[in-house]
Amino acid sequence: MEFLHKSTFSKKPALSIILLDWTVRESFHTLEYLNRQRIARSSYEIIWIEFYSRRAPRIKEMMDRARALGLPPPVDTWIVMDTPKSEYYHKHRMYNMGILNSSGRITVILDSDAIVRPTFVETVIDEFEKNADLVLHFEQIRNFDTAFYPFNFPSVREITGQGCVNAVSGVPSGFDTAARSLKEDWNLWHVYNYGACLCARRDDMILIGGADEHVDYLGHVCGPYEMTARLVNAGFADKLHSTHFLYHVWHPNQGGDNNYSGPNNGKGMSLTAMELPKTGRILPLTENAEIKKLRLAATDESASEGASTLKEARPAHV
Repeated sequence: MEFLHKSTFSKKPALSIILLDWTVRESFHTLEYLNRQRIARSSYEIIWIEFYSRRAPRIKEMMDRARALGLPPPVDTWIVMDTPKSEYYHKHRMYNMGILNSSGRITVILDSDAIVRPTFVETVIDEFEKNADLVLHFEQIRNFDTAFYPFNFPSVREITGQGCVNAVSGVPSGFDTAARSLKEDWNLWHVYNYGACLCARRDDMILIGGADEHVDYLGHVCGPYEMTARLVNAGFADKLHSTHFLYHVWHPNQGGDNNYSGPNNGKGMSLTAMELPKTGRILPLTENAEIKKLRLAATDESASEGASTLKEARPAHV
């Protein structure tokens, strides 16, 4: 593993955004959108995790350009895991790498080809100021028109127009009548894209053991909704944001075609994750060793202070 870049902060950012690659990304537009947020750039950090050994030339070009212009780096932490090509990619291992190397109070796991509005970061921070016990998701509006490939920075109006497959007049289909919480209706994760973006407090992710590194989650399936289910089992409130959405346009292999997938329902949902609402399980089947150390340290400290539930076991300083 190599850190190609690691920023230092005079004050910890409020939010850390984790983006993944396994030498598949052709376009790095998500970094462009995330560096054009309306909120101060110092209030959030961007973490890019590469599973294999590619040092993406496009990211280096962006970093060099920002340095020459005296701008903040477009990626604050750039990690190349240097995993041998003989190993199949495991998203959950990358999630945990991002969590371990994040410094924000809130952690965001985001599709690394998502299109976000200039108010995305601001919206996430505002939601957690209203409710610290939150597990937050954003629905992703998708367009299958191949006219946007190679990526050409289409407008939201274009994305929600011809070729849009899951929205009407810019609003996700069914949003006017659907529930907003998986705790209220677990069937929602078959309807909306809970794999596009997960936002939760870093300490809460650690207290449930981080992302599950079990072999069932190898390859294209699963995603961050596996952690969502365990956070809900632990008593946290989940929310699908009702007015702010993400966007995505067509590119080759967007559905993980010909990628290995663990046990699933044939529609991209992990059967192992889908058992979580029934079992009520909170901890992973296979826990990352470094996450476990942090979890045990936090819970041991809180137990000595009389905490009796997971939520009470949160570090008092956060």
